Amino acid sequence: MSHCSLPFKLILVTGCMRSGTSLLHRLVSTSPDTGERLSPARFIADFLQLVRRYGGEESAFATDYFLSREEFVQKTRQFVEARLHDAWVHSGKPNCLVLRTVEIAGMLPLVADLLPDANFAISVREPKDTITSILNVGAKQTRLGIRHGALTAKRDVARLCKTYNRAYLTALRKRRMDEQFRDRIVFVRYEDAVADPAAALRQVWDRFGLRPGSGILPADPVTRTSIAELLTHRYWRSYRTDLSEAPVSARSVGSYRSMLRTSEIYSVDWRCRMLRRAFGYSSRTMEI
Repeated sequence: MSHCSLPFKLILVTGCMRSGTSLLHRLVSTSPDTGERLSPARFIADFLQLVRRYGGEESAFATDYFLSREEFVQKTRQFVEARLHDAWVHSGKPNCLVLRTVEIAGMLPLVADLLPDANFAISVREPKDTITSILNVGAKQTRLGIRHGALTAKRDVARLCKTYNRAYLTALRKRRMDEQFRDRIVFVRYEDAVADPAAALRQVWDRFGLRPGSGILPADPVTRTSIAELLTHRYWRSYRTDLSEAPVSARSVGSYRSMLRTSEIYSVDWRCRMLRRAFGYSSRTMEI
């Protein structure tokens, strides 16, 4: 099937929710090859979710509306690439468009096939801290009176472990089997990014052929209207913390110690043991 390459490099920053994707997006955007930072690509991610749904088990609902499976894929790709082109224009037509969306983390093989020009910078974080951050957002949503779409209706650590695992396992399996996919992804640990941003970013610059950025993040007052709207939105503001749009800080590393119960720490370490080993975290059962 014919494919027209995008006139720019494309990096999609993704990972489990609350794993540091916002920070990684800001850090990668310090490269002079990147443009203005845009709001998260949730619209594109939602469209890709439809592709996974109607290109998979529910394909019968789409069959009568396309001449063939190939046309379904082609039309989908054309639509997504058109939206990426418009985002590139909004970003200032940089050499490399960098977008962030956590929603695609669990379906990177599909996204990689649909967008052969895309590369992926994947943020990973100690699962106990990731889950702690999710619980904190859920608590904030409760205080704000948010019920519809609330992140954590109850404290279900086992379910949150499944959320964490789903965000990474498909990409790791694909990387093991597909050398070309392996060349298109980079995993960046949150703990490394806050400890030494320049060192953590080196693999991003090298892998994707970008001029190195400073990795220095001053206090970053938002000037783009779309991002400013999200930071004050009744629902989406609940995701904001005092580290959002702030300089790099390691303050949240180890935050689980003041949040998770001992039994929950054991549970996370056990349920996420494969990914903890894969990402270089302690292989001990518990770390307090």
